[in-house]
Amino acid sequence: MTHKCWTNVDVCATDPSVYVHDLHQPFTFEDQSYDAAYGSHVIEHLEPDAAKRLLVECYRVLKPGGILRVVVPDLEAIARGYLDALEQVALDGEQREGRYDWMMLEMFDQLVRTSPGGRMAEYLRRPLGEDMKGFIAGRIGNEALLWSEAVGTKRGTPFGIFKRVRNRIWRGIKGLQVFGAQACVRVLLGEAAARTFLHGLFRASGENHLWMYDRFSLRRLLLQAGFTDVNTCTAFESRIAGFTSFELDVHGNRPRKPDSLYMEGRRG
Repeated sequence: MTHKCWTNVDVCATDPSVYVHDLHQPFTFEDQSYDAAYGSHVIEHLEPDAAKRLLVECYRVLKPGGILRVVVPDLEAIARGYLDALEQVALDGEQREGRYDWMMLEMFDQLVRTSPGGRMAEYLRRPLGEDMKGFIAGRIGNEALLWSEAVGTKRGTPFGIFKRVRNRIWRGIKGLQVFGAQACVRVLLGEAAARTFLHGLFRASGENHLWMYDRFSLRRLLLQAGFTDVNTCTAFESRIAGFTSFELDVHGNRPRKPDSLYMEGRRG
């Protein structure tokens, strides 16, 4: 999502208004040049030290009194959800297996997956009953369910066709590069090494979670980066002026990602 009030940053982008940047590197923005900074479901894809360096960079580019808002998957809520699902499946057996399986995926899949979407994508492609759809939407939002059903309204539009063709060309070029590199590794080191090479490439792509945060560890991280007045809030609360009007964390009257932890800190 882009908006004229924000400088949108991503590691890769299809929209020319997005500033493409490797988050392991310092920003090119000047010191004290922004009123606010916001990142949603970003820092868990970085090693903890790299996440801290990124937040220090956010501190540098914020004006005095500027607010940093960080949104991450809430490890505490996921762990409590897992324990609750475990208790329920022990009591009700098959009737609660779906919820238990989903919570296991929430805890582990994005940490260990070796292919795009992992087992979570496979699960979302299954026919799901209304009870499970409601449960999953309550955990991670409706967007995941819409993705799982995305035969897509855009598929037949000119924009959708162009986007698919462009993506296929890009994937084809990338696939040829990877195939050639994998073939070299296979010849030199064998089949097991070739599989390990592919897994390593995927983990370097940025899709995996490399760490997880709860309300204690995220607050400590913001404090270590120099922020003060660090507080947990909800999807509907923010000290950033007019934040809810951007609908970054909410869609209508619902959070976009209900499994999230929201925290803000102030630059002194």
